[in-house]
Amino acid sequence: SDGCTDMDSIDNQGLPECLFEGEFGEGTASINDAYMKFCDRISLADFLVLAAEAVMTHLATPSLQRSWEVGFRSQFRYGRTTAAEGCDFSVGRLPNAEESCDDVKRVFVDNMDLSWGEAAALMGVHTLGRARPENSGYDGWWSTAEHSRTFNNNYFVTFFSKGWCPEMNVNGCSDGDELAGRCTKQNQWQGCHQDKDTEAVAHQMMLD
Repeated sequence: SDGCTDMDSIDNQGLPECLFEGEFGEGTASINDAYMKFCDRISLADFLVLAAEAVMTHLATPSLQRSWEVGFRSQFRYGRTTAAEGCDFSVGRLPNAEESCDDVKRVFVDNMDLSWGEAAALMGVHTLGRARPENSGYDGWWSTAEHSRTFNNNYFVTFFSKGWCPEMNVNGCSDGDELAGRCTKQNQWQGCHQDKDTEAVAHQMMLD
């Protein structure tokens, strides 16, 4: 981790609010606000890893919180260097959901040298939060709205326990706009048991 986040990349839309703008508008907390208290003692690259571990610990089930806290503390290693220049080189570091398992293999298995088991485990991060059309072009929760606030295995439970039906062009990209390069049609899976129009608040989805 070098702390490099290209804010011009489509993969990172929605991150400025979390990292430095404040998710709920001016005056609300961001990771940058927290970092300013420690910026003379730790690199931003190290701090982002610490922040991720803190979130996982805080949102874990009560039975796991203490053991995770101890484990993260004992195994953390300082020394990451924050990238000081532009982050254009980081474009394409994340898998393209439209490319399915081929891109998971390219990024996690080939580039990062993870095993398929480790790559699958990394996907478990999707148990938190949701996708929004204005950010990624996709729409919905990977887990249930309730479970999306708990770092558990519900993403995998949902993946295997429910039926999924194709939901095409969820971002509403027209043929003309796609030909002009202004957008790309994005496709996802929705739970076959639900209707997006009537269950928009808890709309569940999966990506390839």
